[in-house]
Amino acid sequence: MKVMFDGKEIGTVASNHSMTVEEALYCMGIDINSQEDCKKAYDDGEPYAYIDDCGNYAIDVENITLE
Repeated sequence: MKVMFDGKEIGTVASNHSMTVEEALYCMGIDINSQEDCKKAYDDGEPYAYIDDCGNYAIDVENITLE
């Protein structure tokens, strides 16, 4: 399945069952609960990574879809 953000493919995941966005990102090597993974995505300029109001690195999972 394709992992999409803002209409653009950001990755693909092979699966024989349905999964959540968080699970798909984990399969792509991004643990949304890991500040290190979120910081790496932010430092790499990924459009779905940001710094939240508390100064923590985060992933915009609400705008990521699976196709």
